[in-house]
Amino acid sequence: MLQRMMEILDQALSGHGVIRDVILRTEHSLLEDEETREITVYVTASAEESEQPFATVHLFPLPDAAACEVEAQIDYPGAVEAEAAARLWERAREIVPDVSLTEKRRCLNPGVLAEYGVTLDFHFVVEEPDTDETNAHCRQALDQFAANLGRLLRL
Repeated sequence: MLQRMMEILDQALSGHGVIRDVILRTEHSLLEDEETREITVYVTASAEESEQPFATVHLFPLPDAAACEVEAQIDYPGAVEAEAAARLWERAREIVPDVSLTEKRRCLNPGVLAEYGVTLDFHFVVEEPDTDETNAHCRQALDQFAANLGRLLRL
């Protein structure tokens, strides 16, 4: 299922961003007879190597269901003002209404800001594309996701 979802996502993202890396993780529990799999996709808006927003997209198959969770995190490095973060969140909510915002601050000394970043994230669930109807729904959902992700990367 993950492979099929990745193929559809790859096609959907091709017009909205540049895939920088794709990682497949498989974990096997030593205590329980359980294995988990996940695909992580790193995406930027363009091929430039500058300080630009980047997205991390996670694909998780849901246990005991023919569905996959898609989670996106878009990191905006270097945004310094709280007002700018609030404006970014407002603009992002126009694109994806249920997006959340996390501010990350790193201080090396009290009161001295060394690093600041903003992360937007959202997720949704897509059914496994095993019939024509679910395949069309999956493609539509991932096409809309890719378009939204491309717009969020360009904010």
